[in-house]
Amino acid sequence: MNIHVSMSALCREIRSIYPSLQFSILEIGAVPPSKSTSEPFHQLLTEFPGSKVHAFEVDEDVCSRLNANAIIGMKYYATALGSKRENRPFFITNHPMCSSLYAPNHELISQFNNMEAAYLKETTSINTISIDEFVEAEQIQEVDFIKIDIQGAELDVFIGANKSLSDTVAIVTEVEFISQYKNQPLFRDVDAYLANNNFMFHKFFTLRGRALKPVTVNNKPNYPSWHFLCDAMFVRQITDWETMDPARLLKLAILAYIYNSPDICFRCLQIYDSMQQTQLHRFLLKSSRLHNRIASLRRALNFRRLLRI
Repeated sequence: MNIHVSMSALCREIRSIYPSLQFSILEIGAVPPSKSTSEPFHQLLTEFPGSKVHAFEVDEDVCSRLNANAIIGMKYYATALGSKRENRPFFITNHPMCSSLYAPNHELISQFNNMEAAYLKETTSINTISIDEFVEAEQIQEVDFIKIDIQGAELDVFIGANKSLSDTVAIVTEVEFISQYKNQPLFRDVDAYLANNNFMFHKFFTLRGRALKPVTVNNKPNYPSWHFLCDAMFVRQITDWETMDPARLLKLAILAYIYNSPDICFRCLQIYDSMQQTQLHRFLLKSSRLHNRIASLRRALNFRRLLRI
């Protein structure tokens, strides 16, 4: 079956069944690449009033600027997250977006095109705390979703989130396949740790990389001939869905739809409907059939116009 429903329409229908539904989200490494871009889950702040995004970026001035223009429900914290409370070296690179708790692996990355942004500029230190400590201090009841991109230190943050992960239904994390940073955890390490916490790998997207010097592929210096990293989505184990709390099922359904996984959304709504005697999955089907009929009519009208021409 083809499922085509606008995100706003789906959220409205779910609100009609569960008006008090709210999301609690951690966005770690939260500086947007440009003023015109935002994460797709930011829409949830509007669709489900009372939802919160707790966003983290280590630069205090950047956080102050972002807080001054933040939408309702979003707050930025100049807090460095790690596996625990400690003081760690912090490696500042030529471009701040590449700075990390791990040292750049210059011997490796210098072999590839256009990697100068990730070269080490200076080393300082930074104090970290764990997600579990932050959540307790801020009196956050649960964490539904985590979006994280902190240059190789993602596993450290997950290790410091043992309690919080028990409530989380989905994670989108940057993962790396080669050691851009010295001794950093790679995808296999993140996958194994999250599997032990009852998550399963769902999919990759936004694949990035480079080509080896001196070759440039298709005249593109950033062409990913060699796959370095991408974003990966993890969801709560499928075998857990039948026994999940109804609100968490709805949250997983919505987050899956945001990240273009209508199959997960449909299955979660089916399970929710079976629990609560509702018809949310039928709304998905009905709206999709209407969308498909409208699309067919538009194609037919366009064809008739072409014939007249």
